[in-house]
Amino acid sequence: MQRKRVQSLQRNIGLLGNFAFAYGDVAEGIYFTLGLVLLYANAAATYAYLFATIAYVLTALCYAELSSSYHQPGGAFIFANKAFGRTIAFFAAWALLLDYLVTTAISARAAVGYMGYFFPALNYIAALVTVAVIVGLIIINVIGISESAKFSYILVLIGLIGEVIVLTVGFVFSYHVGINGSPQFGSAPTYPNFLYAITIAMSSYLGIEVVSQSAGETRHAAKNIPRAVFLISGAVVASTLAYSTLALGLEPYQAFQNNPSAINDPVSFIVSKLPYGWAFGGLTALLGISVLIVAANAGIVGISRITYAMSEEGALPRFIGRVHHRFKTPYIAIILFSALAISVVIAFSGQLAILAEMYNFGALIAYMIVGLSLISLRNKEKNLVRPFKTPWTIRIKPSSRIRATKEVYEIPAFALGCFVADLTIWVLVVILHPIGREVGTLWMILGLLIYYLYTRIQKRRDQADVINRLSGSGDVPSDKELKSA
Repeated sequence: MQRKRVQSLQRNIGLLGNFAFAYGDVAEGIYFTLGLVLLYANAAATYAYLFATIAYVLTALCYAELSSSYHQPGGAFIFANKAFGRTIAFFAAWALLLDYLVTTAISARAAVGYMGYFFPALNYIAALVTVAVIVGLIIINVIGISESAKFSYILVLIGLIGEVIVLTVGFVFSYHVGINGSPQFGSAPTYPNFLYAITIAMSSYLGIEVVSQSAGETRHAAKNIPRAVFLISGAVVASTLAYSTLALGLEPYQAFQNNPSAINDPVSFIVSKLPYGWAFGGLTALLGISVLIVAANAGIVGISRITYAMSEEGALPRFIGRVHHRFKTPYIAIILFSALAISVVIAFSGQLAILAEMYNFGALIAYMIVGLSLISLRNKEKNLVRPFKTPWTIRIKPSSRIRATKEVYEIPAFALGCFVADLTIWVLVVILHPIGREVGTLWMILGLLIYYLYTRIQKRRDQADVINRLSGSGDVPSDKELKSA
């Protein structure tokens, strides 16, 4: 039988580190979604973001409760494993891995695009520079999570200061009330286009699960994890809604539709409309570089910690989760899955639109399972100390004819809302994103095949160990002993 290794990751990051990892991963979305949302939602762009905000807030609160209660790396994998067992946990984790790979690849590639503002020659070797960026992040992450956290929150601080400057100048000097009028649902936008815009807007809010991946290395996780979630949510929601509102107050939405650069680089387009906009060009590029590199870094943190947890629980080979004896980081997971992200960069270099279509298929599956896990664990582990607990619980007392016990079944309203909201958007993604649907489905089938083959091989090895051990002592193993192997 497989024995678990003693947990050896060190708790050496604090509130700022947790905030930086997840904020960078979530906040980067506005840099490539705003133009597309304006293209499809027209004057209703802010409404599209509001719908996505509802799903995000419900999901974030579920993560806040679960991550503050279970201080282990692995996030959705750990929650689902405790609630439903290893198979469902693997399904959730494998779905997230797709998004982490895409996050690392698309963020690093987009960051290099912004670097081209200062060094235009980089645009000719963008794929090579992107690989170099990811290799640099691999080195930082292998050296230590605290070094990775410090690197991230320095860049996040630069990004936050820059955003405050851009938004303040924009609203004070350039914003015009009512320039786009009221949305004309059914025509501008059409209902299919508005629904598509919601799926794109949801991409702006993916990444909150990263805060749970670093829970096993967070000091005072019971307090710091919920605080980080609240800070991230407040900052990201305010930034996203502010940018979409400002964009609609600068120009008629048709200006975005008729300008390809406004679709591909919406923040730069906004900055160009500010007083002395030309002078803000460098600031915008710096904002893009800082936020996108933090997002790529967060993708690597997420990949390595969730695969570390999977190897600890026997869902992946144990060597993947091996921890470096000096740096105390899961270095094999970091190197192996970052290399997969590099292969994605090479395969889809210059095709960011394809990567964007694959972006939220897997994450939404994991978010639905997280919502259901919270409902299950509230009832399976009623006596667990929960430093943070989502409000509003529906209590169902079963009929005495059905159950003899007097236990009350609890359904956290926010967890139920999380499942329904994420399921709704996921269905829209499946219907409206053909590339995401096809690649995501193939990815999940591949994962389940790997899981089935690995667990069968591991089970046979464990049974062989039992037979050899008992045969040496002269005993004959029973069917029960073989099944428990």
